[in-house]
Amino acid sequence: MSSKKIIRAVSIVSLGTIIARVFGLAREITTANFFGTISIYDAFLLAFMIPNFFRGLIAEGALNTAFIPVFTEYTLDEKRKQEGNDIFNICLTLSLIITSIIFTIVLGISFLSTGIISEASRWYYVWILLRFTFPYLIFISLAALNTGVLNAYKDFFLPSLSPVVLDLFWIAALFLILPFLPDIPERQIFVLCGGVLLGGLGQFIFTLVPVIKKGYGVRFNLNFSHPAVRRMGVLLAPMVIGVAVTPINLLVDNTLANTLYEGAVSGLWYSTRIFQLPLGVFAISISTAVLPWFSENISSKNHQEFVKHLIFATRMLVFLLLPFTFGMIILKTELVTFLFARGMFTAKSVDLVASPLAFYSLGLLGYGGASVWGRAFYACKDTATPVKVGIFSIFVNFIMDIIFMKFMGHNGIALSTSIVGITNFIILVCLFNRKHLYIDLRKETVFFLKAFFAATLMGCILYICKSVLSSIVSLPLLLFSCIIVSVLVYILSTGVLIKRWGLK
Repeated sequence: MSSKKIIRAVSIVSLGTIIARVFGLAREITTANFFGTISIYDAFLLAFMIPNFFRGLIAEGALNTAFIPVFTEYTLDEKRKQEGNDIFNICLTLSLIITSIIFTIVLGISFLSTGIISEASRWYYVWILLRFTFPYLIFISLAALNTGVLNAYKDFFLPSLSPVVLDLFWIAALFLILPFLPDIPERQIFVLCGGVLLGGLGQFIFTLVPVIKKGYGVRFNLNFSHPAVRRMGVLLAPMVIGVAVTPINLLVDNTLANTLYEGAVSGLWYSTRIFQLPLGVFAISISTAVLPWFSENISSKNHQEFVKHLIFATRMLVFLLLPFTFGMIILKTELVTFLFARGMFTAKSVDLVASPLAFYSLGLLGYGGASVWGRAFYACKDTATPVKVGIFSIFVNFIMDIIFMKFMGHNGIALSTSIVGITNFIILVCLFNRKHLYIDLRKETVFFLKAFFAATLMGCILYICKSVLSSIVSLPLLLFSCIIVSVLVYILSTGVLIKRWGLK
């Protein structure tokens, strides 16, 4: 019964995520038409990634990972709802104070840096644009806290739609304002900054309304000594590093890419957008949906159900993500051309995006699995282990970035990212099995091999289909035909495995 509830929750989150990702893809397609992979867009992306780095670190990462398990205990008891409201407002106040302080520091560094470095430097416009993109952190951190409250109530759909608000403001800015500006990219880029700020404010309001409807008021609360807040603080400090692996690695990757050549940052960005489509729809949706169940199982000491939910979520990930790995590798150029090749997005831009997409795709299952198993550690109140794995992963990623980029350019950075994701996942699984609850990894290995066999068969048929059709049909028809054939082959092959060899 609980598995059906998880599937329903995953479906709800996935539906919202699909809608959000479609709008996000529309945003990238629109932006590619206006800016392509030129250097000023590289600068904007870094200026946008830096507040998002802190967002992943403070808000959606450490804060919510510490917030949800503790806050859930108050949502289960109607008599403690007022105390839960106090906790929400204390965390809201803390978030506002912390993000405002960080913005003030960054603003000072920005003015200092632009007074020292040359305008010809690839970093000059990064620091200029940070003055306008960084306030986004304040709004989106508050929105992430609202999302944490809603997720604690197992309300997933509306929070999963909140990124659409940013996309709408971003796209509106491009179509409604940019055409009236001079055709100078260095000026036009500030339109995107305005879209980002309005989008962040819109996301906060969009997620706040359902929180208020659940009976939670909004006010400043400086009672930072509240027992629940102290418990979060104990969990929060080590979690900062534990959940920082992805945002730190992402920031390191793109900072190093900015030292290479024009379009390296943009190439990684666009390829990441495609890579994160299945990752967001399936992996993030599953890990988001199962966290409340993980927390409840641990709180009630129902370890058998906890293991059942963890295995169920992992197998669902393997089954869903493996075919995407093969598909994005084989159809990388066709996908990028179909999505972005128009306006300022040239044939050179296609090459800059397609190659890293293939290397990113190798790590799809690794990052998806690490997302779910990381939640399992935090539900068990074990923050030390993910911290150690996180520190190791950051170090390995940096070293491999430096080595691979010398031989492969920005493609090497993408390959390094995938290796780190796979390594991180494997280490987390082994350590959880050793330190917490025993899981028969032999059974899970057999399951993976059978699913991999089905995905490999699908990949072979897909490659043949692409080779045969590429010269006789249009690109849209080619992609449509290949996708339909792939889905049918994968479903049929896994159906045979289920019937004959027990893929379950």
